[in-house]
Amino acid sequence: MAAIVACVDGVVALVCFAFSYKSNSTLYLISSLATLAVISLGSLEILARLSMGNGELATLLAGRPVPRASGRDDERRLINVVDEMAIASGLAAPPLYVLNRERGINAFVAGLSPGQAVVVVTQGALEQLSRDELQAVIAHEFSHILHGDIRLNLRAVCALQGIVFLAAIGRFMMQYYSGAGTEEGRRFFHLPFAAAGAGVFAVGSIGLLFCRIIQAALARERENLADASAVRFTRNADALCGALARIQVNAEGARLRNWHADALAHMLFAPSTEGWLRSLVATHPPIEDRMRRINPHIAPGFYFEKAKKPRVAEEKKPAALPPERQKPQTIVPKRLTGVAALIATIGDPGANHLEYAAGLLAYLAPSIRDALRDPLGAQTVMLGCVLEEELTIRNRQMVAIGAAGGSEDLARKTEVIAPSLRQLDRAYRLPLVALAVPALKTLDEAGRHAFLEALRQAMVADQRLTLSDFVLATILEWNLGPKARRAGRVRYRHRAELAAETALVLSLLAYAGTKDPSEAAAAFDKGKQAVAMPALALGARDALQLSRVSEALERMSVLAPLEKAQLLEGFAATVAADGDVKLVEHELLRAVACALDCPMPPSVAALDPRLLRK
Repeated sequence: MAAIVACVDGVVALVCFAFSYKSNSTLYLISSLATLAVISLGSLEILARLSMGNGELATLLAGRPVPRASGRDDERRLINVVDEMAIASGLAAPPLYVLNRERGINAFVAGLSPGQAVVVVTQGALEQLSRDELQAVIAHEFSHILHGDIRLNLRAVCALQGIVFLAAIGRFMMQYYSGAGTEEGRRFFHLPFAAAGAGVFAVGSIGLLFCRIIQAALARERENLADASAVRFTRNADALCGALARIQVNAEGARLRNWHADALAHMLFAPSTEGWLRSLVATHPPIEDRMRRINPHIAPGFYFEKAKKPRVAEEKKPAALPPERQKPQTIVPKRLTGVAALIATIGDPGANHLEYAAGLLAYLAPSIRDALRDPLGAQTVMLGCVLEEELTIRNRQMVAIGAAGGSEDLARKTEVIAPSLRQLDRAYRLPLVALAVPALKTLDEAGRHAFLEALRQAMVADQRLTLSDFVLATILEWNLGPKARRAGRVRYRHRAELAAETALVLSLLAYAGTKDPSEAAAAFDKGKQAVAMPALALGARDALQLSRVSEALERMSVLAPLEKAQLLEGFAATVAADGDVKLVEHELLRAVACALDCPMPPSVAALDPRLLRK
C-alpha cells in the first residue's frame, strides 16, 4: 500500500507542478509523460509477473494450485477431465488453479505456448457444473490452447494492464484523499489530490473504453470458434449450453471480483461484467446467441429452466473392470494413409480421441495412476519406461541414475514400478508423459535438471540411444527444461533460413520408417516437395546424430507459425510416403510437433498394438 501511495503522490506532484507553468504545451507534455509512465508501470508489472511463470497470472486473481494428489471430489473430477483432454489432444496435462474466492462460473487458460499453458477455474464452476458441463467448459478452453489464442491473449494483457492500472490509481486517489474507505475518515481529506484522482480516473476510464473495444475485436470470433471446437471435441452440445445457462441463472453470473479481471476479460469463458456499452465492447457474444449457435434446435429457455433446478448429485461409477476387459478401443479408420490423415487432427481432435483417452485412464493400473500424482512417483514412472528387463543393462541404468543425482528411494521405486509399465503396450508411453508432466513441473529448477540428467544417463547406459528414447527425452525437455521457457518466440520468418535443419529432420524421418535406402530417398523427396524446398539433399544414415537433430528442432521452434505449419506438412508427407505409418514414425512426428508448439493427438496406428510395425 505504501508503494501505491508513493506512486500516487508522485503523479499528483507532477500534475501540480504542471499547473505552475503558463504554457499549455508544457502542461500537455508533462501530463502525457506522466500518463505514459503510469501505463508503462502497469505493463511492466504484469510482464515481471509473467516472467516468473504462467501460473503467476493465476496468482494475480488469488488462484490456488490444485495438487495432483488432491483428495477433494470436485478437484479429482477436474483433474480427471483435464487429463482426458490432454491425452486426446496430444498435450501434456497443464497445471490447474482454482479461484477459491470467486463464486461466479468462469474459467480461462494462459501461457506463451501449449506446453506452458495453465488452466484456471473458479470455485463456482467446480461447485455448480456437472461433470459433462465442466468437460465442455474445459474443452472450450483447450481450443484456445490448440488454436494459438493464448499467446495473443497474453500480449493483449500486457498492453491493456497498463490502462487498467491507470484507472485503478485514479480510483484509489479518489477514495484515499476523500477519506472514503479509510478508518481515519476525513483525516486524509485533500480536495486537490482527490480532484486530481478524479481526473486520472477519467483518463483511465476513457482508456478502458478503448481497451474494451480492442478486447471485443480480439475475442468474439475466437469465442465462437472455441464453442464449435468444444462441441466437436465432446460431441455434447447440451453440456456446453447447460454450462452457459447456469451462468445466466447463477446469482454471481460469471463475475470475477478481482480488479485484474478487466485486463483479462477477453481470456475468460464468459464476460465477468456487463457494461452499459455492452453491444460495443462485449468481449463475448451474448449468452443466448452462443446457445442458439451451439444448438439451434433447442430454445435457450429450455436450458434456463433446467439450470434453475438444483443439480442432482452425480452417481458414482461402478467399480472398475479387470484391466483385460477395459482396454481402450482404437480409433477408426484403422490405418493412417496419406498426409491429410496425419495433420488433420493437429489442433482439432475429435470425440473419438476423447473416448480413447477416457478408456486409457480407466485401463491404467491403480499403482501407476497413484504414482503419477506426486513428483517422486512421476519420476519413477518416466524412468521405469526406459528401464530394461535384462538384468545386466538394468543394473547399469540404476548405477547411472544414482550417479546423475537420483536418490536411493527414486532408484528403488523405479525398479518396483517398472514391471507394471512393461505390461503396457509401448504406444501408451506418450500418454504417460502427458500425465507425468504436471507433477514434474512442481519440482524446482535444480530438481528438474537432476531428473532430466538421470533420464538421459539411464537411456545411454547401454551405449545406445533408440529413437523411442529420443522421443521421450525430447518431449520431456520441451515441457520441463530451459527450452520450454523460450517457446513462443519468433526469430526466423521463412523456412528457407533453416534449410540445413529441415534437411536433417527430413532425413531422420525418412530413415525411421525403412532400412531400404531407395525407400528412404523416395520418402525424403516427397517431404521436400511438400515443403517446397527442392534444393534439399538427403543426408547419409551413418552421419545422422540425434544431438544435432535436437539443435535443429531448437532453431525451428523460433520459426514463424505459418512456416511451421508448412514444415509439418513436409514431415508428415515423409512418414506417410509408403502409406503405412509405423509407431516409431508417429512418435517421432509427435516429438517434432511438440518442439514446434503444434501438439498432435494420438493416431490410430500408434494406438492399435495389432497394427504396430516394430
